Amino acid sequence: MQTKETDWLELWRTLVLSKRGQHPEGASIFTRKERAEKYEADTRRKNREKSDVLLDFVKNDLKPKETVLDIGAGTGRWTVPLAKVAARVTAVEPAGAMMEILKGNVQGAGVDNVEFVQAAWEAAGVERHDIVTCAHAMYMSADFGAFVRKMEAKARRRCYMAMRLFPIDGIIQEVSEEITGLRHDGPNFIVGYNALYQMGIYGNVLIEDSNRHWTDDTVESAFARAKRHLRLEDDTEYDRLIHETLKRRLTYKGGVYTWPDGMHSVLVWWDVVR
Repeated sequence: MQTKETDWLELWRTLVLSKRGQHPEGASIFTRKERAEKYEADTRRKNREKSDVLLDFVKNDLKPKETVLDIGAGTGRWTVPLAKVAARVTAVEPAGAMMEILKGNVQGAGVDNVEFVQAAWEAAGVERHDIVTCAHAMYMSADFGAFVRKMEAKARRRCYMAMRLFPIDGIIQEVSEEITGLRHDGPNFIVGYNALYQMGIYGNVLIEDSNRHWTDDTVESAFARAKRHLRLEDDTEYDRLIHETLKRRLTYKGGVYTWPDGMHSVLVWWDVVR
């Protein structure tokens, strides 16, 4: 029996284009000030709750006088800490509202070695740096191969990517597989790592050891979350399936409904060979 090899680069493209159907404006979703401010508030809360072992790993890898290029810098969750140990950091961020907060955070941290480039990565004109990082900012780029090759072209020594890893027994994955035949609800580490392998890149991997399980106060808020993740907010066809799955899989304890779902972040890195 013959089986067809998965084209991981094409699967990444398919998942991105599907996600864009939910957010046609793509990465510019954070151009709205209120969205950028909410993102910043969520980031600050996560930073208080736990340290970022993936970021710490990158910081510890930096050699004296090395420079960093941070793709999709957002409001500076990686940019600011890296600027405190690197000789120089270039932060690439397409959304104006995010860039405004990023600049304020850089100034507030008292660092003066950050350069700002407001552009999508595909269009950004930047010079080579020793290290190139991208933390969760590749999900709206359909051409994963071109995204990665540009990272390599701009890196002297090493590339780092942080991507999300969903749990094997997640509710979203169960419902997604029932609806589409795929457990992938969007671009993620499983697809990205295999796409890198398909490109001939054998990445090293570090998986954070804690999983942040989602919680909701009501079943209806959990239902709304599921619809959002599955990109079914305007589609009622699968409402019964979602409700039944939530009823069966959610755990009620301590006044909240806890999901088996959550997110690990995974760091993938590889050396650039010239």
